[in-house]
Amino acid sequence: MQKHHYSLLIFITSMFLPSDFLFAQWTQVKLPNQHPEVFALAAHNKNELVIGTGGLPNSSTNAMGILWSNDHGDNITQRSNGILNTRFDRLFRSIISVDGWLVAGSADGVYFSNDSGKSWEKRSNGLPIVRQTSKKSSNGLTSLAGAIFCGTPAGVFKTTDLGKTWVNSSNGLSNPDVRALTSFETTLIASTDGAGIYTSSDAGNRWTEANRGIPANVHSRAIIANDKAIFAGTNRGTYRSTDLGKTWSATLGSANARSFAIGNGLVAVGAFRGSGSVYITPDHGDRWFDASANLPRGGIGVWAMAIDDEFIYAAVNRQGLWRLAITDFKALQKKGGAVLAKPAEGQFPEISGNLVMQALDENKDGKLSTTELNGASLALASLDKNQDGQLTPSEIGLNPTRPTPMGGMNGGRSGMASGVLSRLKSMDTNGDGILTKDEIPGMMQRIIDRADTNLDGALDNQEIEAFTQQLRPGGRN
Repeated sequence: MQKHHYSLLIFITSMFLPSDFLFAQWTQVKLPNQHPEVFALAAHNKNELVIGTGGLPNSSTNAMGILWSNDHGDNITQRSNGILNTRFDRLFRSIISVDGWLVAGSADGVYFSNDSGKSWEKRSNGLPIVRQTSKKSSNGLTSLAGAIFCGTPAGVFKTTDLGKTWVNSSNGLSNPDVRALTSFETTLIASTDGAGIYTSSDAGNRWTEANRGIPANVHSRAIIANDKAIFAGTNRGTYRSTDLGKTWSATLGSANARSFAIGNGLVAVGAFRGSGSVYITPDHGDRWFDASANLPRGGIGVWAMAIDDEFIYAAVNRQGLWRLAITDFKALQKKGGAVLAKPAEGQFPEISGNLVMQALDENKDGKLSTTELNGASLALASLDKNQDGQLTPSEIGLNPTRPTPMGGMNGGRSGMASGVLSRLKSMDTNGDGILTKDEIPGMMQRIIDRADTNLDGALDNQEIEAFTQQLRPGGRN
């Protein structure tokens, strides 16, 4: 039962998302040879997207090196000239754009390009050889004040001559396994695999632990900063700091960020594990929107993200590269769809008035806290009346003979009817008082069959009102 409780919880929660959420849909970017794995992404210059492919050791798929597009992924070409033809050299974990240069960290060294990836040069003199692979494994990259920094399993290394020479810059790191780097004003921030977050205010000469507010000994593999805050992903959740890493507070509930992207006033999170896979904030983490929509679910999550002037990109584990139009997200945001609870509360969207909520919401405050989610397995097991290890629709309070109403089960039939009425009317995008099939998401178009009494293939205000009246107490089922 336990291994199924989160997937069930995600399914149940998804029934309560506003219908506006369905308008924000991702489309898959077609990669050469249908390559399924992308580990690194970067937006470069004005319209260029740079893609670093991956290939897991136990996978039959080998990395292809660097891919490039100048039309948001509509057409993609391979740009790996100068990159050695080995599995380690062509597996990229990080790509950054710095003053017209592309810098890409591979599983065996760092590559530089000043012609948008048409040609690459390996510049790894001084980087450490990792004992496990006998390669110069390179993880996160960032830049600050003319210098470039590379996180490796043996610490942070710095170059001031565009990679011609690298020097160790790890003084003060108790755990040298650095997985990600970012910079904020004059501060460097590092994610370590087992000792949390470290900061340096002197260009990497000295590092100091910066974990106040973060659980001890966490594994952190993603970090990013915009002009207002620093965001860190750990195996114990995602955290935000607004004081240069001096203190941190939880954000996004229990979702563990595996990747980040910033651009167009947005911060995007690719989740390692959580109730969704992509979250976006337009206000530096004060509000988060679950923008997972139709992205593939399951597995490890989202390896890499990027944002350019038109799209948000997400590289999903073994499921290729996907993109979402920024205009679609902003439309979703304006409609108020799929907004999560205040991040500091560490809670998921409100769900109330049904058997699942009654079982999970131990303190009966109408919300699901992280503690309550951690006990979800036992709580959901209590609904399994016949003890067969499964939950049927009737056991969770659903009527299997009738589709779940669009308004969900949040507050009884009166509240549900009002919610359905307002949502149906809000779908009338041209404001003509007639709701046509092309104005309703595909999965909801069955409502026309139920409510279209004059059989003209559309719904007028009278038909909408009559339909919602059936959902009120005493209404016809």
